[in-house]
Amino acid sequence: MIATLSYILTFEFLLSVAIGAGILKLLLYITYKDKLFDMPDERRVHHIPVPRLGGMAFMPTVMVEISIGLGVIYSTGLLGTEGPGLELLIRLSFLLSAAMLLYVLGILDDLAGVNYKIKFAVQFVAAGMLVFSGLWLNNLYGLFGIGELPMWAGIPLTLLFFLLITNALNMIDGIDGLASGIAIITLVLLAFIYIRERRFLYSTVSVTMLGSVVAFWLFNMFGSPEKRTKLYMGDTGSMTLGLVICALLISLCTFEGRNGAQTNGKYITIVLSSLAIPILEVPRLFVSRLMAHKSPFKPDNNHIHHLLMRCGLTARKSLALILSLDVLFIVLTAAMTRFLGLTWILFIDVAIYVLILLVIKRFVKTESVPKALYR
Repeated sequence: MIATLSYILTFEFLLSVAIGAGILKLLLYITYKDKLFDMPDERRVHHIPVPRLGGMAFMPTVMVEISIGLGVIYSTGLLGTEGPGLELLIRLSFLLSAAMLLYVLGILDDLAGVNYKIKFAVQFVAAGMLVFSGLWLNNLYGLFGIGELPMWAGIPLTLLFFLLITNALNMIDGIDGLASGIAIITLVLLAFIYIRERRFLYSTVSVTMLGSVVAFWLFNMFGSPEKRTKLYMGDTGSMTLGLVICALLISLCTFEGRNGAQTNGKYITIVLSSLAIPILEVPRLFVSRLMAHKSPFKPDNNHIHHLLMRCGLTARKSLALILSLDVLFIVLTAAMTRFLGLTWILFIDVAIYVLILLVIKRFVKTESVPKALYR
């Protein structure tokens, strides 16, 4: 059965890359025709207008692919009795509905701008839809000595967790390939875990989302504004992507791995380590903005990629360094799960990140990013 599943998922991945690329080409034509651009300013690392609706390709690609995959499975019986049951299909319907809600919100925000209070309210509703489907954190796997969580504690924590992940990916989306690169690494981990655990539905969502993000990443990284082949993710993509990744992550709490809860705890810890940089950036940026007597919700140029570029690195070198650090966090965390509990791993990861920031800030040369480093 695992061989059949692998063939199906490989086909779905390749098809999602192709569908995503096709949608992105259409989006490029529309955005340049109607001049729907992300305009340069003091925070942006581009110097000419670039389309910012690349994230619009994610949801259509995923919905088409999941529909095709489920249709093939049920019509051919390829996986026999291993196909998704009614409970998982209901959960999938809530996930797609919640993602579509953020998808529409993101389009409105990218085109006209939406007040942050409205954005948080809609994100809260989307997260509530997932919780209503039965998707919530029911175990902290030993973090601060806490194991299983009652519903009254798990549900509010889940809502906060959704808001954190969704906005963390949104905030890290500042240079080419960064948010999408981190998302690709995380989705590869999730796909590997769900394939290993033979969870067809979660594998399908992971792989199809991965394919659509890979298609976008290629356009984002190697496209050219002059040739009209480059575009950005925008809030449409980052919020949708954050919600889906968070749902897949919390879904690990809803079943027992091969060795029960202990396996699940290791899985969740390793996947979270791939999101360590965007997650830890959120409290750092909020605190730094408050200390500067600014609104914590007002964007600035103090993100980690801005700091690296003020050290003299180009955008591409900053990207390579951050993604390398992301992989380093994964490797170190995976090694630590064999010897340490989640609380110690959390403290060590935070300490490593603080040390990295201290080193970076020591080499900062200027208060603003030189134009020569934008590309």
